[in-house]
Amino acid sequence: MSQTSAATVPGSQRLLQALSALRHRNYRLYWFGQLSSVLAQNMEGVAQSWLVLELTNSPLLLGLTGLTFAAPTILLSLLGGVIADRADRRRIMILSQSASALNFLIIGTLVMTEWIALWHVMVLAFVSGCVRAFDRPSRMALLPQMVPREDIPNAVAIGGTIWQLNRLVGPAVAGMAIYLIGIGPTYYFCFVASISAVGLWLPIRIEHRATALAAAGLVQHMIDGLRFIRANEIYYTFIGMTFFNSVFGMSYLILMPVFARNVLDVGSQGVGFLRSTGGAGALCGVLAAAYFSHIRGKGLQVIGGAVTFGLLIMFFAFSKSYPLSLALAFFLGLSSQLYMTTINTILQVNLPDQLRGRVMGIFGLTWDLMPVGGMIAGAIAEFAGAPVAVGFGGLMVAGMAATVAIALPNIRRLEQ
Repeated sequence: MSQTSAATVPGSQRLLQALSALRHRNYRLYWFGQLSSVLAQNMEGVAQSWLVLELTNSPLLLGLTGLTFAAPTILLSLLGGVIADRADRRRIMILSQSASALNFLIIGTLVMTEWIALWHVMVLAFVSGCVRAFDRPSRMALLPQMVPREDIPNAVAIGGTIWQLNRLVGPAVAGMAIYLIGIGPTYYFCFVASISAVGLWLPIRIEHRATALAAAGLVQHMIDGLRFIRANEIYYTFIGMTFFNSVFGMSYLILMPVFARNVLDVGSQGVGFLRSTGGAGALCGVLAAAYFSHIRGKGLQVIGGAVTFGLLIMFFAFSKSYPLSLALAFFLGLSSQLYMTTINTILQVNLPDQLRGRVMGIFGLTWDLMPVGGMIAGAIAEFAGAPVAVGFGGLMVAGMAATVAIALPNIRRLEQ
């Protein structure tokens, strides 16, 4: 359908078009499996943060635990991207999810038996980071294999709703579960959700062409992926902006338990609802991005969204009102997803399949660097307070976007 006629399509038909990727069986199984998998991830994120705070009462150690997860992800993500381009992506995804389920079972049992210590959490966070390094590139690169090219933007947008639905539901459920039944049973719930995802993914059938790869070829293939990004202004700019978003902007999520406990004076339920409100805003942002995907001026959408996100972080940092913080969390989620969904769509649509795993692995790596930002923010919060740490992150995000707008006119003028 042309852009001109798309504008005159009735609302009900536009809604059907907005769900077009779900017509494909493999994608439906993938989508519902993702729903269960990401629910477990979001609940585990709240449970782990609260567990570390209960064990240590230290923002610095909270950030260090996140860094323990991030370190192997950073070191292995390039390798994970190469493997995703050469091996069976579906099999990697299923094995990785099974490993995550086992992790949840172990830590839940340690909590229930009262043997849990901080080093247990850190060791299992390190194992989870290793798993994520291979899981994320394969999961992201698998998506375009399940739908035709014309449905990729829709599949990306619908896939984004999974993360935002779970940001809405997962933290609130986790907060209430921790309050009502404790951290251990919450981890058991994460285990069940992860195993359910594996069950949904097993029937997925996608043709895989096995390709042998010598050890020496691994390094060259990693270099090829980096060279491809460096040679394309759009890719290195958008991946760079995502880096600033993850390392500096998302520090407010890492430190949210500190805000809930020490600044806003609310408990585990409070941090759960803060994250869920942000998830509601992010869900609205993803849906808006999907509905208005035909609008041109993608460069300005990305830049404007990043500047708005950075400014909102600074307002959030110095809010001492819980209702105001809830409202700001909503608009933080909305603004970030309006431009991050656009970035993700541009990457997925235009990437050649033989490079998709490597480039999406590097793109995913920028998200996995979030705990590094948490470590930086935790160190600043330890000495200057959480508001200063989070406000600094917002300033960095807005400053990066403003620099792109001024220094890279081709990005600013990008239409689609």
